[in-house]
Amino acid sequence: MLNRFAVFGVDYKSSDFAIRERMAVSRGEMPQVLTKLRSLGIVTEMVILSTCNRTEIYCIGRDIDLVINALGEIKNLCPKTVIRKHCYIHSGTHAVRHLFRVISGLESMVLGESEIVAQVKEAFNISREYGLISRNLSGIFQMALAVEKEIRSSTEINQVAISMGRAVANLVAVNYADILPGGILFIGAGEMMRTIIPHFKNTPQSKKAVINRTLSKAEELATKIAAKAFSLGELPNIINNYSVIVVCCSGGILITQELLSSSIKNKTELVIIDLSVPLVTDLYLNNHENITLITVDDIAKIVDVGVEKRKTLALHAESIISGKLEEYQKWKRKRGLSPLIRALRERAEDTRLEVLLDAKRQLANGLATEELLQELSVKLTNKLIHSPTVNLCAAEGLMQDDLVSLVSHLYELDVSNDGEME
Repeated sequence: MLNRFAVFGVDYKSSDFAIRERMAVSRGEMPQVLTKLRSLGIVTEMVILSTCNRTEIYCIGRDIDLVINALGEIKNLCPKTVIRKHCYIHSGTHAVRHLFRVISGLESMVLGESEIVAQVKEAFNISREYGLISRNLSGIFQMALAVEKEIRSSTEINQVAISMGRAVANLVAVNYADILPGGILFIGAGEMMRTIIPHFKNTPQSKKAVINRTLSKAEELATKIAAKAFSLGELPNIINNYSVIVVCCSGGILITQELLSSSIKNKTELVIIDLSVPLVTDLYLNNHENITLITVDDIAKIVDVGVEKRKTLALHAESIISGKLEEYQKWKRKRGLSPLIRALRERAEDTRLEVLLDAKRQLANGLATEELLQELSVKLTNKLIHSPTVNLCAAEGLMQDDLVSLVSHLYELDVSNDGEME
C-alpha cells in the first residue's frame, strides 16, 4: 500500500493567486470534501493541507487521477484544463521528500517559516477525526515531524527565517510607520492570526484591537498585545477608527466599501492586509487613493527574506532530509516484512500449541516427566524444521544455492563442507 502514497497540489510557485483561491479548501469545507472523497472509495487514507500559499492532498489510494477528478467535481474545476495544468504530482519516495520539505519550510514562500508546522498538524488531526488516518500516513507524518524538529534544532534556519507574522509586522513598521498612531485592528483569531499577533506586541501605536466571531477567542489574543477585544457584530462601529487592518478569516466578502464609507469620505489613509484565501476584502477598495490593499502575494514581493542565506542553510536541511529518506526506505521495507513475520510467528505458535497439547495428553496417561520432556523437545524440533528441510531438498540448481545461503544467514549457521569431497 505504501507504494501508492502520492500528493498533488498547487502552491505559489505553480499557480497564481486566482488559481490557489479556487483550489482552496476552507476549514468549513474540509468535512464535506473529506467525507465525499472517502465515500467514493478511492482513498484509504488522506490529509488535505490548505493554507494561504498551497492546497495539497496527501493520500494513499488506488489512483491519484481519480482523486484529482473527484476534487475537480467538488470544486467545480476542470481536472484537465485547470487542476492538472497548474498542479504538481509526486508519488512514493518523491511524495515523502515533498512532505519533508513542506513541513520544514523549504517549500514556503518565506523560506524556513515555521507556521506551516502547526498547519500540517491541524490538517492531520482533522483527517484523523474523520477516520482517514491509519498506520501508513500516521507513520509518514510522524517521520515528517521528526525531520522538521531536527532541521530546526540543528540548523540556524529557524532564527534566520522571517515568518508570515514577522513579515507582516516588519512591513507595517517600516512602510507605514506614519499611520501607526491611527491604531491596528486585527480581524480573525485563527491559527494564522495567532502566529501574527505576538509580533505586534511591541509595535508603537496608540491603540490595538482584536475582533472575532467568538468573543472569548478575541479576548485570548488581545491579552497577548494589551489590546481591546470585540465580537464581530461590533465591526461596523469600530472599523473606521483604525488606520491599519490585518484580516485573516473565512466566510465570504467581509470588508466592503459600505463598511469603510467613513474612511473613504474623509480620505483617511488606510492599509488593509488581507491574508485570507479567498480574500474577504472587496477588491474595488483598491481603487480609492487613500486605501492600500495588500495580499499574501504582495508581502512576498516587498519583504526581504534573505533568500541567499536561507538557500545556504537549506542545503544543510536537504542533507538531513536525504538521511531521513533512507530511514523511510528502511521503515517501508520493514513494514513490507510484517505480514511474513506475523505468519511465521503464527506458524511457530500453532506448532508449539500442537506439541504442548500432545504432551499434556501423554502426561495425563502417566508418561514419566523426563521421558515426556525428551519426546516433546524432539517433536518440537522436527516440526519446526520439517517444512524448511523438505523445501530446501526439493529445490534445484541456483535456487537451492540461494536457499542454502539464505537459511545459513537466517539461522547463523556454519555450512562449510566439513571435509566432504567436491
